[in-house]
Amino acid sequence: MKRCQLLFFFVNLILLSNCFAQAPLSCPKSPGYQRVHHINGYAVRLFPGEKESATDRCRGSVTLPGARPAIFARGWMLWIDNISGQDINEAGIPDVVFGEFTGEGNCCFEYTIVSLGKHPAVVRTIRNQLPVRFQTESDGSVSIRAGDGSFELFLLPRGQAVIPEVIMRLSGSQLKNISSEHREEYDEKIAKARNELSAASLEKFRLSDFHKKMYTDQTETVKRVLTIVLNYLYSGREKEAWQAFDEMWPASDRDRIRNLIEERRNRGLLTQLANP
Repeated sequence: MKRCQLLFFFVNLILLSNCFAQAPLSCPKSPGYQRVHHINGYAVRLFPGEKESATDRCRGSVTLPGARPAIFARGWMLWIDNISGQDINEAGIPDVVFGEFTGEGNCCFEYTIVSLGKHPAVVRTIRNQLPVRFQTESDGSVSIRAGDGSFELFLLPRGQAVIPEVIMRLSGSQLKNISSEHREEYDEKIAKARNELSAASLEKFRLSDFHKKMYTDQTETVKRVLTIVLNYLYSGREKEAWQAFDEMWPASDRDRIRNLIEERRNRGLLTQLANP
């Protein structure tokens, strides 16, 4: 039990470290986190909330000179994402992103995107089990990237799971899936997995019986096959995904695993595309 608790602690630490790499000024732990950020005439800052509260320990506000702060984010741990100040939702107005780690037993990350127009307002909230990354593309647009957290513990041990990436764009208040526009990124992962997958290991896997060892003796093969299937699937190529799946996965276990993959996808990050 102690070993499991220690592993859980280090996984949490890694996740938080990934967050803090994007957010050097994080409430309430980082020195200087209350520094004011001036964006489009507004003062944007973090400040303490209720010290013992799990949901209001930190607050994020937007303020016009001489006005009262308008609080847009409350949480256990907050930061102002480095993308803040850019036009994230293609509205021609700078935005600010308040990131939150909720501290709810290794879950979750929540991002509140606030438009800094004449009347500041929340345009979108994104929630995921894993960190979300905002990236400026070569054309100046902002993509929103995240691993689909619903696959975090799928079939493989923690830390080895294949977590497909979703690439999105925010247009107004609507999230759009633009993963298919970045297929070359998915193809790199597919090609790497195929190169590492030997004919012998694949044949052994295809003849395996899940009920005997539950594939625990073939972790690397399972990982490579899932990498191929999920990267096809998440880049918008369902036909290729299920064709590769049928060619590689043990026939006796295909229905079960296909149903599990579809169930995870249907309750994961992609559900937020349809829900403002």
